[in-house]
Amino acid sequence: MKKPDMLLTEIERSIFAKALVISIIAHIVLLASTSTSLFADWAKYGVHSPSYINAIKSKENKEAEDARRKAELEAKATAAAEEKEKKDAAKIAENAKAVSKADAKGDAAKAAKASSKEETVTPPEIEPLPPKKEFQLGDDLSLD
Repeated sequence: MKKPDMLLTEIERSIFAKALVISIIAHIVLLASTSTSLFADWAKYGVHSPSYINAIKSKENKEAEDARRKAELEAKATAAAEEKEKKDAAKIAENAKAVSKADAKGDAAKAAKASSKEETVTPPEIEPLPPKKEFQLGDDLSLD
């Protein structure tokens, strides 16, 4: 049989302090290992809250996307301009051939027709809006 004093000696040798230290160390390691991206963000943007850093990131992503779209549009525009220049050069060469053939035959009317062969773009006719009328109540409406 054990005496009460002997039971207290085991409590004095408790592992509570050791378990507490091990638990704190384990928590620190776990938090540090799962927060590496936060530490990287802090290194890049400074020590701020994650919501503030996410706002900065989304703004940067939006600016990068806008720049990418703008570059694509500029590339399309330059490609379209180059294609138009090639078509215009081909039309000019074709007109020059037609004019030279017409001149060789001595037909001035054909030469004039060939030189004016280029397409002219005319804007569509725009009809003006009807004149503004004063407001009138209908037959079934009254202010009474």
